[in-house]
Amino acid sequence: MDLIRLLAQNIFIPLSRRREGFNTSEIVRELERSQFLSLDEIRNRQFAKIKDLLNEAYEFVPYYRALFKRLGATPNDIKSIEELSQIPILTKADIRNNREELLSTKYDPATLVPKRTGGSTGVPLHLYWDREATAFKQAATQRHDAWSGYRPGEKLAQLWGAFTGHSSLRARLYNYLVTRWLVLDTLEMTEENSFEYVEKLRRYRPPFLFGHAHSLYIFALFLEKNNIDNLGIRSIISSAEMLTDGERQKIEEVFGAEVYNRYGCEELSVVASECEQHEGLHICSEGLYVEVPDGDEEKPGKLIITDLTNKAMPFIRYSIEDNATVYNKPCACGRGLPRLKKLHGRSADFLYTPEGNIISGISIMDNFAIHIPGVWQVQLVQDALDHLLVRIVRTEQFGEASLRKLSETVPEFFGDRMRYDIEYVDEIEKTARGKYQFAISRIDKPN
Repeated sequence: MDLIRLLAQNIFIPLSRRREGFNTSEIVRELERSQFLSLDEIRNRQFAKIKDLLNEAYEFVPYYRALFKRLGATPNDIKSIEELSQIPILTKADIRNNREELLSTKYDPATLVPKRTGGSTGVPLHLYWDREATAFKQAATQRHDAWSGYRPGEKLAQLWGAFTGHSSLRARLYNYLVTRWLVLDTLEMTEENSFEYVEKLRRYRPPFLFGHAHSLYIFALFLEKNNIDNLGIRSIISSAEMLTDGERQKIEEVFGAEVYNRYGCEELSVVASECEQHEGLHICSEGLYVEVPDGDEEKPGKLIITDLTNKAMPFIRYSIEDNATVYNKPCACGRGLPRLKKLHGRSADFLYTPEGNIISGISIMDNFAIHIPGVWQVQLVQDALDHLLVRIVRTEQFGEASLRKLSETVPEFFGDRMRYDIEYVDEIEKTARGKYQFAISRIDKPN
């Protein structure tokens, strides 16, 4: 019996969430009920939330008040959920250029939860969630996690990047009693450290593993190469990028575990996840309204997403710059939540250190996009094993401090032997699918 799990689920986690002001238990119970509503009922509830969101945005958000004025309209002119398409799409550039105007005057900024992201496009965004939206998103993540069998209080290994560690006694105690995470830093995933990760997994024996899609694949290849098995993992949640069918098959074969694909982003939290049927990804429709206006089951279309919960900084018809196909038939699991069939155009190439170690582009993206001052957008192109071309779109804040930070960041992830040159560009060219690709490898895989 896992006594700590029972204590965490029944005492430590509820106490911690009440102390933090995010008591999500009732929200989780409602989401577990609402996922089985009919699609028509889900759409009716979505439209009611859309009307409320539009009214709030019109009254309290300067950006949307001005937008409606330009349109010569009011929220009352939106008579159906389909008519939401009359509102212009919100782009990442719109958010960056109108950050203050997008904030609701109804909220005290000191009460909001700051978020920042480099995103899959390499464009950093800074935004805020209100506390009600934060609680909902925590609850929604818990509901989607449960489809893989994982619930808070269970032991969980995280194959993730940029982890600063449990540095204080208080942080270590909190992790031991509440979160119960074993974090395996993908940025340090050398062959030597991968053997250490194996030993940590064998000692801790977590039944669940969560991680970057391609980092999971890299780790699976390492395990296969070294004939390592029997790690006790039952379920794997793969996020950040979509696995190819071959990558997914390899991970499931090596770990002997089911993989559950997850699609989300820092701006919106969880967007869609696989259920136990593994046929597409159910959208978190209680909190998001997702449009794929020019896509169907065969042709990918642009994803346009409205956040139904965050009224402090509303994202209405937000273009996330990803593409997807959709399912137009119900899932065998019985959930009424609509599904994305497959995500397209969201990937970052593998890069390599001069020593031949693999680095997943997604693992280092935020460090280049967010933490170097004055960078509007960035792209890494590896044209030799020991050389990177760093393409940068600058802002007025780019200067000597930016160059110093870049000179520290490249060797931090690629080692001292990696050379690099900077190319300043006006924009990063999009792929054929309209995506900005953060990492591009033009070299053969090292032996």
